[in-house]
Amino acid sequence: MFMRFPIPQRQIFSILLGVLLFVTPYMFVDMAFAAEIKYIDKILERGYLKIGLPPYTTPPFYFNEDNGDLAGYDVEIVKNFADFLGVDVQFDRDSKSFNDLVRRSGANDFDMAIGKLGTTYKRMSDAHPHEYMNFRHAILANRKAIANLQGNTPDSQFARVLLDSNISLGFIGRSAYDTYANSLFPNANKIGYDDWTKCKEALFAGEVDGIYRDATEIKKIVYQEPTLSLDFVPVLFEDIVDQKSIYLSTEADIDMASILNYYLAKEVTIKDDTEIIEEFPEFYKPNKELSTQSS
Repeated sequence: MFMRFPIPQRQIFSILLGVLLFVTPYMFVDMAFAAEIKYIDKILERGYLKIGLPPYTTPPFYFNEDNGDLAGYDVEIVKNFADFLGVDVQFDRDSKSFNDLVRRSGANDFDMAIGKLGTTYKRMSDAHPHEYMNFRHAILANRKAIANLQGNTPDSQFARVLLDSNISLGFIGRSAYDTYANSLFPNANKIGYDDWTKCKEALFAGEVDGIYRDATEIKKIVYQEPTLSLDFVPVLFEDIVDQKSIYLSTEADIDMASILNYYLAKEVTIKDDTEIIEEFPEFYKPNKELSTQSS
């Protein structure tokens, strides 16, 4: 038999209020502690995101405006991400090459690296990629060289012929396209150049049969200089895609991968080369005087 002692309603309320006042502070302390992310706390204390960016100019992705300020699609992506964290951005443009930029990201020289950086197995052994664009591979080639290679081969079968050929192919050295060329064009005469300007000069001087990059850069040449189409032809590989990624070190990736992926999915969305060209038509008009580099 249980003895029951009635407690006045006001006393019950006082007891419950006292329990809540005692327990609630500890509940919020635990919640705050559970929500803390060490790496992000470090960024907040520092007051800015450290961003690795290539030491080149590749509009519309990253370039300097007339007043010297950095601008471009990639630049805005990281600036907006920093705004969500409530911090500023500091850019590091001292890397020696695109591959060196990814390596330095993995070595924690900065919080993340961006700059239209392609994704390769070698780079994934240096840092963790987070995709935000994907572009078709492309070549700008001498028309006569392409005609000699193609012969009577149907267009639908020509890609395989080109990939297996001994074409002389130029690309930016120590870039993703250096890696892609060695993997996808095993029989080609491959030449890596210091920058994209030298690649174009080599093509126009007849030193190489074609130059190799993503579709946004190959199309840019043709759009900006329409008369080149008389002697040169762009070749797009519909089934070979260059996944462009933001790179994080292992330390940064452990703590920041979730929030970065959430931001990219909600605020950025993955764009292809056609969407980029449509979004930034001013950079794909004839006679646009902008030098370019790319990964």
